[in-house]
Amino acid sequence: MINKIGRPKTFDNDEILKLAMFHFWEHGYDSSSLDDLLIAMNIKKSSFYSNFKSKKELFSKCLNLYKQESLNNLIKLKKEIGPKQTMLGLTTMTIKELQDTGKVKGCLLVNSGKECYKKYDDLSSQITKEFNLMQNLFIELIQEAKDKGEILNKKNSKILSAIYMNALNGLIVSIQAGASDELVNSVVNNLKEMLE
Repeated sequence: MINKIGRPKTFDNDEILKLAMFHFWEHGYDSSSLDDLLIAMNIKKSSFYSNFKSKKELFSKCLNLYKQESLNNLIKLKKEIGPKQTMLGLTTMTIKELQDTGKVKGCLLVNSGKECYKKYDDLSSQITKEFNLMQNLFIELIQEAKDKGEILNKKNSKILSAIYMNALNGLIVSIQAGASDELVNSVVNNLKEMLE
């Protein structure tokens, strides 16, 4: 009996998925053509279709990867610096990204949510699900910080989480729109006061 062995893969699936994720993050779903993705991922069309059914499936996997990496990073950060400092650190990292690169990519889930809402129902549903998982993590971070006495704000943890996420994402949109340093600093200070 002869064993048929296919041509070995010359790429790492995790690596090409990460490259695709960064491309989608930078350009969005609609503006990312298959040809652009093939260049970004450095693979041929045949390799693409042997791993993914479509651009939509690739994007779905990228959203899942983004969510998983974000959760892992937040959990790791929480272990290193605590729940409250993790939340404040996200604000600091956003400002640092602006200073280092001159722009802020924002949250892939939020960016994609704006683009896919009522346009791609299955992707929109996935984005909602992934976003809710992230929101639940922020609720847990706030509750843990309250239990440790790091946050004294009496508002419900779920409400605080929603206000925090909206303020942080609003800050990113404001930065992307060219908000003044004064406005950015004001929003940052409000976030800090909210988490007192």
